Amino acid sequence: MSFQADFTEPMTRAERRMKPALPVAGGLPGRHQTWDETRRRIYMGIVIVGLLVQVTIWTLNLLRPHPDPVTLFSNPLFFAMSSWNLYWLYTRRPIEVVYLVALVVCGLVILARAVVTPLIGGPAMLTSLEDLYWLLVIVSIVSFLMLDYRRAIVVTAAFYGMGALLPWAMLALSGVSFAQAARLGQVQLLCAITLATLCSLSWYREHFVLERRAFELTHRMANTDALTGLHNRHALYPLLDALLERVEGGHPAALLLIDIDHFKGINDRLGHNVGDEVLREVARSLPRHLREDDIVGRWGGEEFLVALVGISADDAVAVAERLRRAVGSRDAPPEQQVTISVGVAPVIAGERLQACVSRADDALYAAKARGRNRVELSEVKAERNEETLLTPELFQDGEPAPA
Repeated sequence: MSFQADFTEPMTRAERRMKPALPVAGGLPGRHQTWDETRRRIYMGIVIVGLLVQVTIWTLNLLRPHPDPVTLFSNPLFFAMSSWNLYWLYTRRPIEVVYLVALVVCGLVILARAVVTPLIGGPAMLTSLEDLYWLLVIVSIVSFLMLDYRRAIVVTAAFYGMGALLPWAMLALSGVSFAQAARLGQVQLLCAITLATLCSLSWYREHFVLERRAFELTHRMANTDALTGLHNRHALYPLLDALLERVEGGHPAALLLIDIDHFKGINDRLGHNVGDEVLREVARSLPRHLREDDIVGRWGGEEFLVALVGISADDAVAVAERLRRAVGSRDAPPEQQVTISVGVAPVIAGERLQACVSRADDALYAAKARGRNRVELSEVKAERNEETLLTPELFQDGEPAPA
């Protein structure tokens, strides 16, 4: 233990507060939705809205004096596809299948509208052709949601090329002059601008996601102990500062400083790989016996620090005993069995972090000096402001660890 060296040139509380902290309870993240689950809910919402829109469009088309034949054909197909997709998503099956089915159906409808509409002719022919570009925009949006940026660009370009070139070829074959179809060119240009905007937004979104992932990875690496996966000391400082503020507000708290007994001997006899595995096993054991709001991290070397929130000194000792028994009784090969010594320090309102950790460190030294594999409580008497070590026999459980 080298407590004094660790507090050389300590940061102020204000400086440490500026540094981001990880979630409490051993560095384990809370419950968050996965991206796949988020996508599934988004697509279910899109499909439900799409079903309502399709029913509305089909009904309005039937009420027209000259219903669009392609719409009469395509809307029931879209309705069947959407119903199947909704069932597929609801039963939590692979999302990619939904996209492939939608892509095939949309491709068939775009092809049918681009080829069949000019052959039908009539006054509503150009208006019917213009409608397919709304479908192109929808296909592009779904592609950028489902695929990576480059694949979405390929799909969007392929569908737009088919939807833009085929109508002109079919109009030329049907004898419609380019002057009559000038509005179609305007609609195609507007659609191209819309798709280009979607491509730009998707590019920015992808790069934002990559930068955010890189930031989160860097943040996690800076605040997590690489060996144990717990908070490192850098991450513990802002959490402990917040704990001190809660104590000043009248909430009791305590710090536990934990040290693995005879850890150097394990490294010397069995090697550092075994020592690292022992550290990982102890780190996995500690959070299992703590509450979600408690804080646990690796303080350095073979030392761990636990901060207990809203707990009295006696209860903190009970928690320390529970941790000591859990580590001592863990399932491990005989040569990897270890015990721990624990120093307990109730947090005093108005006390500096350094002073509180120092009291826990002194209690830990006392536990080591009195045979190891035990808990020692450090307490400050308010009336005399004197530090004392309370070591009732109740805090001992079993024989001291052999040297």
